[in-house]
Amino acid sequence: MRPTPSLFRSGPWPLAVRAAAAALLTLLLALPLTLAVFSALPTQAAQNAVYHGNVQSHIFHQQGCTYYACKACTAVFTTRKAALDAGFRPCKVCKP
Repeated sequence: MRPTPSLFRSGPWPLAVRAAAAALLTLLLALPLTLAVFSALPTQAAQNAVYHGNVQSHIFHQQGCTYYACKACTAVFTTRKAALDAGFRPCKVCKP
C-alpha cells in the first residue's frame, strides 16, 4: 500500500495556505487604521464637494457620478444648497 499524503508535509499547497493566512492576518491587524482613515473621508468630501449642474435638464451631479462630466454640465456649485437654490434637482443616480 501507498502511504496517504499528509497535509503537513512540505509542498506548494501548505506554503500557499501559510501565505494566505499571513496576508489575512496583516489585513486584520491593519483594519482599525483603515477604518479610522475611511471614517474621515465623508467629512473631507463634504467640505470640498463640487457639484456640476446640467444647464439643459437642471439636474446636478456629485463627483464620481457617470453624468458628472457631461457636455451640458457647465454650472458649478460648491454646496448642495446652492444647487437647490438655483433651481436644480439632485441626480437620481448619484443622489448628492
